[in-house]
Amino acid sequence: MKNTFLTALFLTGMAVSAQNITDALRYSTEDLNGTARFKSMSGAFGALGGDFSAIGINPAGSAIFSGSEIGFTIGNETFKDKNTYLSTKSESKSSDFSFSQFGAAFSIPNYSKDAKWKKFSLTFNYQTAKNFDERDLYFGETTTNNNLSDYFLYYASGVQQQDLMLDEYKNKVKVGEASLSELYDRMGSSNRAFKLRNAILGYTVGLVDPKIGRREISTSDSDQLADDILQETEYVKNVSEGTTTKQFFSVFTRGEIAKYNFNFATQYGDDIYLGINLNSHQVDYHSVTSHSESYETNSNIKSAFFKNELKTTGSGFSFQLGAIAKITKELRMGLTYSSPTWYRLQDETTQYLETNKGEFFANPNIIAVYDEYKLRTPGSWTGSIAYIFGKKGLISLDYVYKDYGNIHFGSGINNENTIIQRELGSSSSIRFGGEYRIKSLNLRAGWRYEKSPYKGNSKYVGDLNGYSFGAGYSFGGIRLDVSYDIAKQDNMFQMYEAVLTTPAKISSTRSNLLFTLSAKLF
Repeated sequence: MKNTFLTALFLTGMAVSAQNITDALRYSTEDLNGTARFKSMSGAFGALGGDFSAIGINPAGSAIFSGSEIGFTIGNETFKDKNTYLSTKSESKSSDFSFSQFGAAFSIPNYSKDAKWKKFSLTFNYQTAKNFDERDLYFGETTTNNNLSDYFLYYASGVQQQDLMLDEYKNKVKVGEASLSELYDRMGSSNRAFKLRNAILGYTVGLVDPKIGRREISTSDSDQLADDILQETEYVKNVSEGTTTKQFFSVFTRGEIAKYNFNFATQYGDDIYLGINLNSHQVDYHSVTSHSESYETNSNIKSAFFKNELKTTGSGFSFQLGAIAKITKELRMGLTYSSPTWYRLQDETTQYLETNKGEFFANPNIIAVYDEYKLRTPGSWTGSIAYIFGKKGLISLDYVYKDYGNIHFGSGINNENTIIQRELGSSSSIRFGGEYRIKSLNLRAGWRYEKSPYKGNSKYVGDLNGYSFGAGYSFGGIRLDVSYDIAKQDNMFQMYEAVLTTPAKISSTRSNLLFTLSAKLF
């Protein structure tokens, strides 16, 4: 082993592991975000409309605005997590203040005599479909017998040693030496690049050694021995089998999925409302995972630290078609079809590894930019019903059906598509809300349930239960709304795709305090 190259290593990788079922679900689900009025009724607005966020449920809802309007929302979101990894329990808490929604609706009445199309509306709404800023997770120190030496041995196995060596030989004579940067740069962006880069990482820092016991060739070696050294594909780990390992994990995420609704809706007669949304989705996701280990061993490696950074950016397009019908003066029904979102995404990855607290190091400083890939999320159907009690109040119910088994990566990631179809299936969501009016004051409450997208008992994303309440006050043409909601969900977090696959259980409680200010324009 060459001390000049031992550890504190930046490298590229994770092309394969960055495109998996976990990432597919990350971009196929949305948080229930929006205006304070919308949130205080748990999003049960499919048959109601007249709210900026409601058009994201049913685009026909913008034709119910009584006039042109503008509004925005600010708020604070908090996560409290109880984490269990192996036998260790820990807690995490994080919060984020954000400007999460802005909308403008322009209502255009048709004053023509005997006109059947009585109103047209053009509406724009921006809101955060998913907020990654507030998710910081910590997993307390845990004792285990599996460690990073096992992880890198998995990737090194089957790779010829000559593909991992910095030294270049010809006829047993060293003719050159590549830098780590040059070696990593040769890996390209194929699926095999992830395996090779991890193999290089573990090999360079000495977490794994060639089984033949030789990392260099001497001119005194026989031709056969020289070939055996170069072509060696078996490795041994340098942390002994069964060694007690103390591990600590942390995960930090930043970014958002921003959703822009460009809406057109119309009112036909007195009872029918029709609408369409053209939606733009912008993805900006950044995660940093840190993994520390210390070993109770007599070997020359006493500790390791592994850091992974992933940045995913891209954009997507979707559309929605919706209708609302007044069955009676009091009863309304709505139906919406939401298309899949067609994403084009790109990953950039960086990894860092050190052993013995940085006593030795190598630093090629490479950021891997991988090829753009496609992801299609599932479409959904929403059926809604609402009952209006004159000017006193209302109740509303939405039912959403979505089949997560229809998630599909583009060509080249077929293995993950097979896993998705095997593990994921249909999911239903129910949202129920009500509003009671006392002159200019509106009191609201709601409840929602979302079924896990997983088919079997091993649900890495669990069922969600939430409730909400809020109030609004109208000052003539200006309205101020406030809401508070809580949602609880159990999830499983798996740090790696291979070897170190024991998941941690996360019991999350998400709370959200929102304020929306809206004003009539004319």
